[in-house]
Amino acid sequence: MLPRRSALLLPFTLLACASRDPEIAVPGGPIGFRHLLPLRLNVAEVMVPEQDPPPAPGDFGASLVLPPGAAMRQMAQDRLFAVGSTGRAVFSVTQALLIRDNTGVLCALGCRLDIAGAEGGRIGFIEAAARANITLPGSVAPATRQRAGEAMLRQALQRLNVEFEFQAKRNLRPWLVETTPGASGLPAPGPSGVEREALPPA
Repeated sequence: MLPRRSALLLPFTLLACASRDPEIAVPGGPIGFRHLLPLRLNVAEVMVPEQDPPPAPGDFGASLVLPPGAAMRQMAQDRLFAVGSTGRAVFSVTQALLIRDNTGVLCALGCRLDIAGAEGGRIGFIEAAARANITLPGSVAPATRQRAGEAMLRQALQRLNVEFEFQAKRNLRPWLVETTPGASGLPAPGPSGVEREALPPA
């Protein structure tokens, strides 16, 4: 049985422990996808406009080193390559949300890829979306919130990349050209070779 003095101090000790900000691990290194097999499209050009949807109230994505919209465009630039002679592909950011709410931090990402023919009409498209969230105490330090935002962005971005490739291989098969590592105009494999990210079955 605890002495009376220890029993009186115990609630304050627990409160102090509970008020500590959680440890949040953020992967090191810049965001990038060049280590994965590229998606080679049978079009003459790939366009990635620098345009984001309007930010939502409480959105703090712009405070990150690489905001959500820019991170998705980085994914597109790393993975999409034009190897055809006509037509074009246009990658668009449709959702780039990173907010702190009453329960934690939420990151919601969305993108779209449109394939246009030689005459300019749309002849194919895909959409992909992904989310990641973490529960946080009601009050955390700004630095903790930033780390949580960075961690959730990277997690959602990895999920988006998998979903985007899955949708491309399922719905844009006529415009995909078989990838040959090290082919002309494509990034060469790194020291450990080119990796393929596992995809769920169709």
